Amino acid sequence: MISFFKEKSTPAVIGLLLVSAAIRAFFWQHPPQIITTANDGFIYYPLSQLPVLSGIALVFIYHFIIVIQALRLDSVLNDVRMFPKPAFTTALAYIILTALLPAWNNISSALVVNSMLIWLLYRLTKLYNTQQPKTLVYNIGLITGSAVLLYFPACPLILVAFFALASFRPFRFNEWVILLIGIFTPFYFLAGWLFLNDKLNLVFQQLEILKFHIIRPSNILFTVITLATAGMAIIAGVFMWQSNSGHMVIQVRKNWSVLFVMLILLLPTIYFINSAWPEALLLSAIPAAPFVSNVFLYPKRNIGPALLFWLFVALVVYNNWFIAKI
Repeated sequence: MISFFKEKSTPAVIGLLLVSAAIRAFFWQHPPQIITTANDGFIYYPLSQLPVLSGIALVFIYHFIIVIQALRLDSVLNDVRMFPKPAFTTALAYIILTALLPAWNNISSALVVNSMLIWLLYRLTKLYNTQQPKTLVYNIGLITGSAVLLYFPACPLILVAFFALASFRPFRFNEWVILLIGIFTPFYFLAGWLFLNDKLNLVFQQLEILKFHIIRPSNILFTVITLATAGMAIIAGVFMWQSNSGHMVIQVRKNWSVLFVMLILLLPTIYFINSAWPEALLLSAIPAAPFVSNVFLYPKRNIGPALLFWLFVALVVYNNWFIAKI
């Protein structure tokens, strides 16, 4: 099964579609819903208009978003040669990871913003060899600021952008200022609109979402089992990255470092932003998928990767068929 996705071919794309549809077969009984609140960010306003669509339409929209994101993420990483050979294992890992928890199998603010994370990641990988650094740095800042404005739990991306700039580029004060200007540009236009409409008080109301709280899942046992399984797969992928980093060029090693920092910074947001759990954790699927892909791709024997794949499938089936809510 896994070996089928270790080669980059057209049949593998069809296989990704089939995997996405098969592990989410419960959609025919429980179609995806629109999950968004005013605390998410400004993406709430367009998403809140989608519930008028039928369940069948939402099923196709969800699969379209997931598969396109998976293929795009895979394409970005293969383009900068993050792996020994082009493959669809990252796309496979992303499709599986995003199905683990029932709340992730809905069209949520986090799911939509994941497209912006992939776009940002693509831009970050171009920092190393760019011929127009100022334009690229400003665009990175603009994408980062827009993502945070649309979905507040994406705020750690600001630190990721500065880390990437420090990693890929020699320190130049003007580039750091340009990045900061790019980040603040969406907020500047928003503040101007709020000022003209005498609604600046809304800014202070939004600050109320910043609150430390303890996560209490509805089913603690299987939430821990599911996240622990994903965590062990990610850790194994990190070790495989480290053991093979000596064969990688400098740019690729730095790309992996950016992914690792992104993963570490995105995880804690569920504890500091009200109503972020569990949807905001879906943002971590973008940096997590490449590390899980290492577990699928590097082993010479397919027994380990196959066992991990079917373990993930079993968790997806149990969590979504037998557990109503996590």
